[in-house]
Parts: sequence; C-alpha cells; structure tokens
Amino acid sequence: MVLNIRVLTPDRVICSTTADEVVLPGLTGQVGVLDGHAALITALDTGLLRIKLNNKWTPIILCGGLAEIDRNRVTVLVNDVEELASVELSEATQELEKATVAVENAETSKAKLDASNELKKATARVEAINYLYFFNKLCIDFDVLKTTIFLKL
Repeated sequence: MVLNIRVLTPDRVICSTTADEVVLPGLTGQVGVLDGHAALITALDTGLLRIKLNNKWTPIILCGGLAEIDRNRVTVLVNDVEELASVELSEATQELEKATVAVENAETSKAKLDASNELKKATARVEAINYLYFFNKLCIDFDVLKTTIFLKL
C-alpha cells in the first residue's frame, strides 16, 4: 500500500500525490512516515519535507505548520512553502553562512528569532539541493547498477 499526501497552505494546494515514504520536519526532529503508521497530529518546524515515490525523493521547504497522519493519509497544513528556484549549491551555502552570522550578531530577542527562522530556511535550501542532486542521482545510479547485475545473472 502507498501513502496519500496533501500539502496545503491557506490559499492553495501545493501537492496532492501518493508516496512510499514521507519525512516531516517536526519540532523535536524528523518524523518518518511509512505505510501503516499510527495516527498522529504533530507540529511542524520550518524545514524540509521529503516525499519518496519510486525511489525518487522530492523536497519541499515548509515554513511551519501541522501534520495529521491517519489511515495512510498524510495531510500537511503549512503557513507557507518556499519554492525551489534554480539555486546553485554554492549560492545556497553562502546564504547559509550569512544566516549563521546574522544569528550570532543579533542583538534583540526579535532579531534573534527572525535570524533563526532565516537560518532554518537556508539550511532547508541546502538540504533540498543536496537531495535533488546527490541523493536522486545516487538512486538512479543504484537502479542502473541493479538492472546491470540482474541482466548479467
């Protein structure tokens, strides 16, 4: 069986698809969801949602929200999502470094909170780029390797 996942913001449906596995950015860490997961409602932090289907991961950057898991349905309600533009890893890494410095240099509680949120988004961007490029390439290469081995047998 597969999971059905919907990601919703107040004004639009971001995605509605099936998945083999989902990894949510929970407040206390990542929440992995597989077929048959127990019912759960959890708060989400700003971070990377990962959806796996047919050995391919799709990352979505979430900006806080809630997730409900019930009977192989995952419903994600978020304040906003950040679209993955054509950002290079080097550019995303520079943004991450700037965000880290901004947190260290923040003088007020509000400035520190705002800088921390930007740091979470920058971290999620770097993770998303890594997933898109490195992990999916690895899965494709592994599938080619499995096919090659199978054909040789």
